[in-house]
Amino acid sequence: MIKGRPEDLQNTHQRIPHPQRQHRSTLPAPASSRLPTHYRVFRSCEWEVLERSLNILQASGFYWGPLSVREAHAKLQREPVGTYLVRDSAQGNFLFSLSVRMPSGPVSLRISFQEGYFWLRDWSSDCVVTLLEIVVAGTRANPIHFDEMGGTPLVFAEPLRRPRRTVPTLQELCRQSLAAHTETRECPLNEFWCPLEGHT
Repeated sequence: MIKGRPEDLQNTHQRIPHPQRQHRSTLPAPASSRLPTHYRVFRSCEWEVLERSLNILQASGFYWGPLSVREAHAKLQREPVGTYLVRDSAQGNFLFSLSVRMPSGPVSLRISFQEGYFWLRDWSSDCVVTLLEIVVAGTRANPIHFDEMGGTPLVFAEPLRRPRRTVPTLQELCRQSLAAHTETRECPLNEFWCPLEGHT
């Protein structure tokens, strides 16, 4: 189950009529934004939804950012069927793409953003992570069938999370600095001698 803060997982809408028009704004995006630059310009209310949703998505661990479709499919090819990830869409009129491992191989689906909601087929939400919760739960009960994929049912299992980068401790940084400026293989820290690892 994908988890998010309760206050961020509200106002979820399922199977509501798909909007027919997509408004474009003349308002510039906030300068402090971390959203990718290939996005169109949004209204201020849309921007608030996007910024909040992206913050939650980045914290989820399965958002891979500007990953190409080829790279995404290569990663998923080695994973179990149903494994999925979210990445930036290469199409300028879409924000994100959802790549998933099917029995026949990985495929990618575009997630659209219209009228303040993220859409994947008939499902929608004002939060990408919540949308994926809905899709994962929904496809377990009623798998999606795509004609362009030969009618193969699409079921989602577990997300493919990015590996967490280990941040070195201050003590480790001190050891590395001392090793770079001295010839000793040991350094006194915390009143005892600490062997320097990786400096042979």
